[in-house]
Amino acid sequence: MAVIRALHKFIYFDELVPRIFRNVAILVSSTTVVAVLGLVTLALTARALGPAGVGILALVEAYIRTVDLLTRLQPTQALIKHGADALEAGDGARFGRLVKLSMLIDLAGGIVAGSIAIALGFWVAPLIGLGPDGYDYILLVALAMFVSFRPTGIAVLRLFDRFGVLALSDAAVALLRLAIAATALALDLGIWAFIAMLFVHSLLDGLVAFGFAVRELVRRGHGGFWRAAGRHAFGENPGFTRLLWNSNFNQILRNATQRFDVLALGALVSPATVGLYQVAKRSGKALLRLGRTFTQVLFPELAKLWGRGDQARFGRLIRRATGLTFALSMALFVPLAFVVPSLVDLAFGAEFSPAVPLIFVQGVAIILNLTGLAFNPALMSMGLDRQLLTITFIGAVAFALAFVPAVMVGSALGAMVCHVLFSLIWFIGCGWLLMRHADRRETTG
Repeated sequence: MAVIRALHKFIYFDELVPRIFRNVAILVSSTTVVAVLGLVTLALTARALGPAGVGILALVEAYIRTVDLLTRLQPTQALIKHGADALEAGDGARFGRLVKLSMLIDLAGGIVAGSIAIALGFWVAPLIGLGPDGYDYILLVALAMFVSFRPTGIAVLRLFDRFGVLALSDAAVALLRLAIAATALALDLGIWAFIAMLFVHSLLDGLVAFGFAVRELVRRGHGGFWRAAGRHAFGENPGFTRLLWNSNFNQILRNATQRFDVLALGALVSPATVGLYQVAKRSGKALLRLGRTFTQVLFPELAKLWGRGDQARFGRLIRRATGLTFALSMALFVPLAFVVPSLVDLAFGAEFSPAVPLIFVQGVAIILNLTGLAFNPALMSMGLDRQLLTITFIGAVAFALAFVPAVMVGSALGAMVCHVLFSLIWFIGCGWLLMRHADRRETTG
């Protein structure tokens, strides 16, 4: 009983924790469903197309996501940070102008990103080994980029504590993607059916969450955001533009290792090797997505605590969150390591068995990322986005410099080792930055 009471005290050390755990439970349940559906979809795709076909799909998706990442400013973090301040102050008009500005940023970003993806696709398709139909693949999927308002939708639903709605929308889109893949496999429709699957997924992913967010805004009396003057939000929210740029540059650098690697690998190795790499990445990414649900819940709470000046609770929440995520990640990965070879053979087939060592190496990077889940929202809430950007930049440069030599030596396995390098640099740098800031606060306090 004493052990149970001690564990309960360790976990429920703050009144915010039950609400955080409730929202985490909602998102974990949904994310588990989405992850399982995604893995089943990947298995069906692998059975239908083989390593080379999976590699082609991975290259098309990586190209679209890379262009989107590089050319679209996502206002999610800035809207959460400044929207939380506006809601805490009871300023509904200011909040409405922030939402309108975020929506306009999404609209402009979609037009720019879609246009660039289509314009460059003709040149990029043969470069990364997509074959004669490569540009047509890119053209279809790129059309969905023009109407993506997901960043605004996610921010609004998180601010209003509507994680269940967000979870439901993501699960519904994942289920539809699985249905398309199953139909394509059953009817032997070929790769074009799976390209269509990417298009439908991208289109709904950009619209469904936003539709739910609009409904929530109207329900809570903020429906006037459609008529709000979004441009005034810049002057009303000092630091909005800086956070918008810095959070996006940080996201670009962090996701560069998750997006550019597939394209770079496509230029260096065969589509079949890219297919093995994609299976390993997607298998590990399903687990990492579960952990990131914790970050989605944690950021609004940290932003509110820091805005109130409650630094003691803020620091306590970060320390406990880091210890808890490390313990959970080890408890998950150690037993899972013994069954990975059997799972890969069962789900994807014997021809994907060379992906097993890649999964093991990626596991090290995922443990580092899971343990440091609280670092990113904590540093953003503290206004240390510039310093966070610097650390991420250093890690991304190290990744880029090591990538080609590592692939030349170890093929896809070398590329996975680069992920471990980036994650290690990022984890150590963010941990050092948090401790340094805490030491300064104690000294000045």
